[in-house]
Amino acid sequence: MNNNSSRLLQDCARTAHSLFQFQEVAIGIKSALDGKYHYEAFSGYTHEAENEFRKCAYTYEQFFSPIDFPSIRITKFLDMKVAENQPGIEKEKKCWNRPMQLRDARKSADEFTEGDYLDVFMFESGKDLLGWIEVSAPRDGKMPSGLTMRGLELFASITSMSLRTILRKQGGSA
Repeated sequence: MNNNSSRLLQDCARTAHSLFQFQEVAIGIKSALDGKYHYEAFSGYTHEAENEFRKCAYTYEQFFSPIDFPSIRITKFLDMKVAENQPGIEKEKKCWNRPMQLRDARKSADEFTEGDYLDVFMFESGKDLLGWIEVSAPRDGKMPSGLTMRGLELFASITSMSLRTILRKQGGSA
């Protein structure tokens, strides 16, 4: 990552944090160094959680594995992960701002609990995953609306185009 792409991702994380109803936003991209997916930018997380996220690295197969990270496919570009279905949530417990709340019971079907999150995918071309925007902790504690999800998809698409432009200008691949 160079300064321009790092700055873009950090600006996008802060913008998504202020535009959408989520208290926590993280953005990750594929590394040219090891070909794995790493978290790069954050807004709304504690420094401890950010440091733990930075230790995480995923292969494409792990990222979309129904065993490692079971998800509910909402659209082609958006998956929802619910805490109750995450087998590795204890392993990544320190990545959460409120880890003690990870196993709290869901009080209603529309509640979004600690450990729930949305992954909004940024594709390079076809099926090549460039990165993702991860959002959690809605301010109202409820599942996001369809309009919010569409807005997140649009935001991810614009972020992806901007990131590809920066990477191409510097001679790197996107």
